[in-house]
Amino acid sequence: MASQQDVIGSRAKFMICTPHAPRPASAPPPAPAFHAASFTVKVTGTGRPVIFIPGLACDGGIWDGTLAHLGGKVQAHVVSLAGFAGSPPIGKPLVPTAREDIIEYVRQNHLDHPIIVGHSLGAFLAYWIAETAPDLIGGAVPVDGAPFFPALFDPTATPEKVRPDVEQMAASFAVLPPDAFATRMSRFLGQMISKPEDQQRVGAVAGKSDPKTAGDAIAFVFTTDLRPDLGKIKAPVVLIVSDMKGQMPRDALVSTWNGLIAAIPRHELVVIDDSKHFVMLDQPEAFYAALDKSLSATKGIPK
Repeated sequence: MASQQDVIGSRAKFMICTPHAPRPASAPPPAPAFHAASFTVKVTGTGRPVIFIPGLACDGGIWDGTLAHLGGKVQAHVVSLAGFAGSPPIGKPLVPTAREDIIEYVRQNHLDHPIIVGHSLGAFLAYWIAETAPDLIGGAVPVDGAPFFPALFDPTATPEKVRPDVEQMAASFAVLPPDAFATRMSRFLGQMISKPEDQQRVGAVAGKSDPKTAGDAIAFVFTTDLRPDLGKIKAPVVLIVSDMKGQMPRDALVSTWNGLIAAIPRHELVVIDDSKHFVMLDQPEAFYAALDKSLSATKGIPK
């Protein structure tokens, strides 16, 4: 029988001043009024503000295809987190710092109820921001990310139960030399992507991440349970998930995901078929269709 550490290790892979009036289409994107150490941000397009957050060890480039599809029809704020993909790390925990900084970024730039789209670790941040700043956020689109990752695979999981194995796994990342870390991270993420060319591209970028930042982020996300406060979320949440290439029976998969987000007052689950964790790469057209519908669904929210 596999140890809890083996289960966690194998399952871990299923894991940033704008005026309120519309800007003319020819106007350049605004320069952000708030700069944070925990992330950099690239702003493009015009329209409704949408914040895109990547997952573990990835940078904002993971959303390039998505932005090309949107064609500048939203004001995209694409975040790249510190310590990932070759960016310098910060001297404090990344995930909670990024949550605070993204909320402050929204406030300082007067973003009008932005929608947050986050993949994996970025999805975790989307839930967390939506429940801790419920009046600030207009919608959330978590992409294959859970408010408590261990519960995807063990309904009895608690932070205390998984902490020893998770921290051991995270520590093993943190102490790796750069070359060994790059190889391990490339393989780690490669298992979550179907196409070889995407595996190579994402792995090469992710391998440049800071090992300690990556390890600490894994430990934080896997030992933090956001479910108790999901009921505080006021904005609609559309969760887009992969079908795990059929590795879990469809009924069980849907039931598990619905159970994790049941406390969110307004939520919807969308399953992308024949996809692994990086659904935006594996099945881009299906993902874009789901995202378009999600963005449209959040336009009429109360403020």
